[in-house]
Amino acid sequence: MTPVDAGSEAEKSGIASACSGIDAARKAQVPESRVHSSLNLHLRRLSPLVLGLSVVLMFVSGCANQDVVAERADCASQDPAGEDAARFLAGLRGRPDGCFASLERTPTWQAYAGQLDRAWSELEQHQIQPVRDFQKRELSAIPSNSSFLFYPFSGPDVLYPRLFFPNCRLVVMVGLEPVGSLHVLYSYREANIESALRGWSQSLSSLFRRRFFVTGEMNREFRGRVADGLLPMILLLLVRSGHRIDRMVYGQLSPSGKFVAEGDPAPGAEKLPDAGVEIEFHQESEATTRTLYYFSTDLAKGFGQDPRFARFLRRLGPSDTLIKSASFLPHWSMCDAVRDFILQNSNLILQDDTGVTFRQLKALNWDVQLFGKYSHPDRPFQREYQPDLAKAFHVKANVHQLDFSLGYGAGRRQSSLMLAQRTAATLPPK
Repeated sequence: MTPVDAGSEAEKSGIASACSGIDAARKAQVPESRVHSSLNLHLRRLSPLVLGLSVVLMFVSGCANQDVVAERADCASQDPAGEDAARFLAGLRGRPDGCFASLERTPTWQAYAGQLDRAWSELEQHQIQPVRDFQKRELSAIPSNSSFLFYPFSGPDVLYPRLFFPNCRLVVMVGLEPVGSLHVLYSYREANIESALRGWSQSLSSLFRRRFFVTGEMNREFRGRVADGLLPMILLLLVRSGHRIDRMVYGQLSPSGKFVAEGDPAPGAEKLPDAGVEIEFHQESEATTRTLYYFSTDLAKGFGQDPRFARFLRRLGPSDTLIKSASFLPHWSMCDAVRDFILQNSNLILQDDTGVTFRQLKALNWDVQLFGKYSHPDRPFQREYQPDLAKAFHVKANVHQLDFSLGYGAGRRQSSLMLAQRTAATLPPK
């Protein structure tokens, strides 16, 4: 019998004796003071045993926690680019000797992988392939002099930048949600895997059903409920869409706007302003290395008040810009600085109606091509309806076909897109 067992038996015996003494006293109508005196005597005898048991349990618990931390660190060192973790979450088998190999043999993960296979196959048929067809028909012939793709208000959506701009070698995504880490993934065990994968299934449902990630859901799910940030979902979408992760590094922006690499953030570390991650990846069918940055920063007042992120973007040169499901933030005065930056530095803007207003694009002499069908925004954005955009969509000769649903209202009504291109006559924002 171990010391923990001995302490437990003694504790049980003493408590039982004390309780039986109270019952006997009550039956014999012994004065209450004598009962309390007897109880105190038993408790004093128990104190050393309870204290000893507590010390042993604390020691065992501390050792167990140290073992978990060591296992996490070992897994992270074996998976520096996060590829094993990403493939596990994406329902794709990783390395046979990887940290997730044993979990991939469980019925729970295999059921999750099968469910994800079916959902992705449907997304491929009804969404991904139509977007590819649109890109080939409407975008592929447009010459690009841009150095990178800027995707503000992106959340973790790396899927659509790769679909709309497949030849782009550098993508910069940004949102309010934290970068996060892969720490929690390396602590998955068979005992907790069912609830963990259920959480990931729920997180992916927005992409499958709505074609975008809901801000409120991201705030709940990627701030502790499922993960501590967006990095795991970004990696998941990359590998699920046919990419391999070559390298991943965390970093901060220097005062001059340079990305400075740093170490893996500790679990529960405070989010620093302009925390970012740099991911190098390649398509499975090619050798070209591409780079993606995700930054967690404020694009409203913060963009104008803290110049580091704007300096980082300017270092990269002119951009193409993608805006979708952006909560109509570019319509609002609090986003004047980032909107003006987009209008000053973009050669091309592909957006839905939540991006730069149609009125402002036309006033600055951008060449705008319309796609799909425009309709009233849903609640709570009804006030963002654009009558001049609706009027332009009524001229059928101006509108090209859109064979997929995207952004707010996806799956419930037709969607619209605008492709704005800079011309020699385009004016700077006022």
